Amino acid sequence: MMKVPQLSNFSVLIFLLALSAQVDAQHAKRKKIDRIPSPRPAKVHFVSGNSSLKIPFELSSNLILLRARVNDSALLWFILDTGADSTVIDTQLAKALGLKARGREVGTGSAGTATALIFKGNSLKLPNVEAVNLKISGLPIDFVSAPLGRKISGVIGNDILKQLVIEVDYESQVVNLYQPESYSYSGSGEVIPVTLEDNLPFIRARIALAGRPVIGGKFELDSGATGAILFNTPYVNRNKLLDSISKTIQSREGGVGGTAKAFSGRVKTIRLGSFQLENSVAKFSRATRGDDASAKYDGLIGGDILRRFKVVFDYSRRRMILEPNAQFSEPYEVDMSGLDIATEGEDFSVVVVNEVEKGSPGAEAGIQDEDAITAIDGRPTKEFTITQIRKMFRQDGKEFLISIKRGQKELQTKLRLRRLI
Repeated sequence: MMKVPQLSNFSVLIFLLALSAQVDAQHAKRKKIDRIPSPRPAKVHFVSGNSSLKIPFELSSNLILLRARVNDSALLWFILDTGADSTVIDTQLAKALGLKARGREVGTGSAGTATALIFKGNSLKLPNVEAVNLKISGLPIDFVSAPLGRKISGVIGNDILKQLVIEVDYESQVVNLYQPESYSYSGSGEVIPVTLEDNLPFIRARIALAGRPVIGGKFELDSGATGAILFNTPYVNRNKLLDSISKTIQSREGGVGGTAKAFSGRVKTIRLGSFQLENSVAKFSRATRGDDASAKYDGLIGGDILRRFKVVFDYSRRRMILEPNAQFSEPYEVDMSGLDIATEGEDFSVVVVNEVEKGSPGAEAGIQDEDAITAIDGRPTKEFTITQIRKMFRQDGKEFLISIKRGQKELQTKLRLRRLI
């Protein structure tokens, strides 16, 4: 059985993700141009009217998955990623669609750099919305598909998003897109000021750790990151954050550009405007290169925070608007099994164990790397989505009967979950 690459703090880029129970991957962003003349900018327009309402999306590991077409292609799955400065397509898919590369760019991801092919003059189509004259970056992002259980074709980035007002209703799982000039907000949400740098949105937030004074920071808004919050290495070191975290687990973060070590732990509070988020799980980067090692900003805020709101991204007015939803007070929980799981097969119905954390409930249950989980409590895993299984494995004290296939052997074991952080 082939081992599926581990995704981590999925900001794609590209995400983008370390599903060591959670997916977070990292984007292709802050690109340095390599001998490519500046193209005309992409233009976004509505086919009719000035809005496109109730576009459905799937929420997978806190990531927004939308269906779109590239030129005249079939419908493809894309991640809506405010942490990607440009739109991205999987390299092999681009070639299959007949897109012609017109150059290369070097982009920085969470833990390093990667070279992207450049495809110019394309279109991307959403319901009643079309982006034309689009320069699309080609990167090998198919590794995102196995952890998400969907064939992911690319990422919709800020070259498109900045030309729209985007309302994301995480609870109803619909996106509304508006022409900025005609948009008027009339809800009761709180406005959070946004700054744009290198085509990426940033906000200010305040952080409190147990026994420490509140500290502030500048954080990237990253809907393409599955976790709640990640602190960049210089911010961690400058504020000696790990000295105040009583319990941590180690993971690797990254995606395109490589991976780097990080620790997961809990912070007492995160304040966004007047909203106070309690006992959130955070990632503390130990990266020495790439975006997660940057001192230009302090970290990123991802999907596990954003999903607790109806969010309006209004780049034209340099603001984000937050309306808390029914998920606002849900506890922040992460995997309690110690199993990094992903999917295999053409229909992504086979659930495989990438890696088992030492000393975890999964290890104690005798589960091994590359085992296939065939059933949970007698119910075939093909009846669950990978997101549903991850949610099941976040219940402290819960016990499951796990059926596994190891080579030609079929085995059963009891998995008793416990909170690891």
